[in-house]
Amino acid sequence: MTVEIYTATGCARCKIAKRYMKENSIDYKEFDFKAEGKDAFAQFYRANRKEIFRDKDGVEFPVFHDGKEIRQGVSVILGYLMAKDKLRGYIGRSLLHGEWIDGFDVSGGDPEEANHLFEVLSYLKATGLKVQVTTNGNNATVLETLVNKNLCDRVIMDVKGPAGLYKQLTGQEIQEEELKKSIRLAAAAPEYSFYTNISPRETDGGKIEFITAEEIGETAKLIELASGNKKNLYTLRPFNPILSTNDRLKALEPLPSSAMFKYRTAARRYQVMTEIEK
Repeated sequence: MTVEIYTATGCARCKIAKRYMKENSIDYKEFDFKAEGKDAFAQFYRANRKEIFRDKDGVEFPVFHDGKEIRQGVSVILGYLMAKDKLRGYIGRSLLHGEWIDGFDVSGGDPEEANHLFEVLSYLKATGLKVQVTTNGNNATVLETLVNKNLCDRVIMDVKGPAGLYKQLTGQEIQEEELKKSIRLAAAAPEYSFYTNISPRETDGGKIEFITAEEIGETAKLIELASGNKKNLYTLRPFNPILSTNDRLKALEPLPSSAMFKYRTAARRYQVMTEIEK
């Protein structure tokens, strides 16, 4: 079956996907949602509604279909064309528009497949897009390559807490040296910021406890030591139970706004620009 790509008139990211396919001799049939392809897309959407993302702004274009798989968004499509499913975990949906593109999680994929990620980002950067990536500290060597090769313009780092808490907070351990290396690398990017969620975690004894103000102070101190800077942009995010995938945590009441101030006070000893996300 011929590859189908559903586009929208004036969509710059649609043009990037089509350019890549032309450059790599991938035959495709285009349906422009805002022109002659309107009915074709409506029919395709009705048949595949559950697999196509749509929000209050509408459907994200381009949408790609090769007869077996549906891929949506230029970075997701390029990743699929270059490496099939080898980039699972690295590339997701972009929430940014215009000249910026995001949806890249440095910590989410297999380091053995990172060369494919570099290829995708190199192609996007060559089109003039600015790339934002996220990391929680894992896969520091992948972040190192991105920064050294100028493949990211902004790094947003989710510092979960001190390294010793990562297992409880994420289910995945991290060595303190790797966490510090990622902090240092993030701070070397053209633009960067750090944040920490004031999250609950299940202790070894099965008890649910929120990360403490003292532990947030340790986290801020770690950022200072690793980056050599007390004036990084550092944000504390209140816990939102609605976003949790853990049923026990979903039932928790969020911390009152007044409780956040003690966390900010603890963090500002080491990161003087710490703010609470509103």
